[in-house]
Amino acid sequence: MAVRRLVTGNGPDGKSRADIDGLTPGNVDVGRGVFDELWRATMPPPVTGDDDPGDVDVAVLQPDVNGVVWRCVTFRPWAEVEVELNANPEGLAAGGKFDDGGAMEQDEPGWHTTDTLDFGMVISGEIDLDLDDGVHHLKPGDAIVQRATRHAWRNRSDKPCVMSFVLISRDVG
Repeated sequence: MAVRRLVTGNGPDGKSRADIDGLTPGNVDVGRGVFDELWRATMPPPVTGDDDPGDVDVAVLQPDVNGVVWRCVTFRPWAEVEVELNANPEGLAAGGKFDDGGAMEQDEPGWHTTDTLDFGMVISGEIDLDLDDGVHHLKPGDAIVQRATRHAWRNRSDKPCVMSFVLISRDVG
């Protein structure tokens, strides 16, 4: 799902304006779902310039050192993901479009741990968050604060699930 993104800035006259208004350019299909990269920044975040850090060809799971990432993820129904896993057992990120930074577990599809503080919210659909203590079902409007924990996302429904995430690096370099 491409997301409309409005990025503001200040013109030469000092007045606020819309610098970018359109669909996210960083719309990356990673097999299990689609990542819409809304923004990437390092701290302190720049608030001027013409660069668009959301214009990416590769979805990088974790933010850079001292970094933050805001993304929207559309999770495919798990039945579709299992078909892909059977067709491509090496993983769903064919073509080098996904850089997990070593976070994904090779023996447990979907399980991963990022060294980040994550804020997530379900926008539409439903999803299960698998943790070591069991399955936690989330619905639209539910929010999660994830603190560098081992987990897996499973959309066990027959409809896509859309979530918004902000990931904050714990690596301060």
